[in-house]
Amino acid sequence: MKTVFLLFITLTAHAQLTLKGRVINDADAQPVPFCSVFLANTTKGTTADENGNFTLTNLPDGRYDLVASSVGFETVAAPIQTRQTASLLIRMKANAMQLSEVQVKANRDPEWLVNLEQFTKLFIGTSKNARDCKILNPNVLWFDDNRDSLVLRGGAREPLQIENGALGYRIRYVLAQFDYDYGSRYVSYLGYPVFEAMKPRSNAQEKRWFKAREEAFRGSSMHFMRALCAGMTEQQGFVIRRIIERKDSSKTALTNRVKIERYLVKDPLPGSFLVDSDSSSAELTKVQFENLVQVTYTLEKEATEYRNEHTTFNSSTFTAPPQTSIMRLVQPYILVEANGNYYNPLGVIFEGYWGWEKMADMLPFTYEP
Repeated sequence: MKTVFLLFITLTAHAQLTLKGRVINDADAQPVPFCSVFLANTTKGTTADENGNFTLTNLPDGRYDLVASSVGFETVAAPIQTRQTASLLIRMKANAMQLSEVQVKANRDPEWLVNLEQFTKLFIGTSKNARDCKILNPNVLWFDDNRDSLVLRGGAREPLQIENGALGYRIRYVLAQFDYDYGSRYVSYLGYPVFEAMKPRSNAQEKRWFKAREEAFRGSSMHFMRALCAGMTEQQGFVIRRIIERKDSSKTALTNRVKIERYLVKDPLPGSFLVDSDSSSAELTKVQFENLVQVTYTLEKEATEYRNEHTTFNSSTFTAPPQTSIMRLVQPYILVEANGNYYNPLGVIFEGYWGWEKMADMLPFTYEP
């Protein structure tokens, strides 16, 4: 997908950043009316008027993905610096892709319902917050369950409408990619969410949301990335250790699979171990490391729901350990911003606690505890 942005850059002395622009059809330069335009992973979004004009106000300073989404057009997403861009002309291309028969088949057949249940667990999650988080329009989802390749692939014909009653957000999620490998149990999905804070019905509900958001933030990958950029991982309660992963060339007779062994290096490391200081800047922190890294958040224990899924013992009979996660880079490096956002989002894989936390525990990058 080719994204075309025509930028008109001006400098402004105003403290509050405003972004104005227009969305047009690339084929005939006609406006795309009522198009959804937003900064991904924030609460900043709007709808273009009948002439394709839009205005985003009170924007946070920094680099974000600007997303334009409309039914019948390819989703446009491109990074921008909000403090520099004053006007945009966004050209959208008609979506020529025809959904295959498996994608548009009747939604409510038994196979689709099974895939929907699997997708919901892998996308929304199974945490405490997931109990009160639901997809309002699941009928827009399609699935391709390929048993030969052992991969469940999914997508959505329209943005998903998600209501997170646990954290007090309504989320519009443009799903670009979803894959689940049954063999490795590896799930990956890519998309562009925009958050809208729900209005509490009472002061008690507002306090519950306030507390739940703080709990979701503490120890999260976003919390860790912010602490890493600030050089305060230890002060924020994170302990970093290396994991050496080695492959045993001898294959077992039963599975014929290569055995992989992991060795934890017990000596803690400073956050600077992960940072390439020569390539980092005031705006972006370059994170680069070899093998794997274990990150333990010492200030909170694992949730009961996580323990029940990851141990064969009765979780009520022993004290839960601290939240522990594993990071693996699948690209040479990632670039992290002070707000916890990082590029490329598929450049790092999380295992353990961060791998378990899903959409129900997600906060916008504009969140401040």
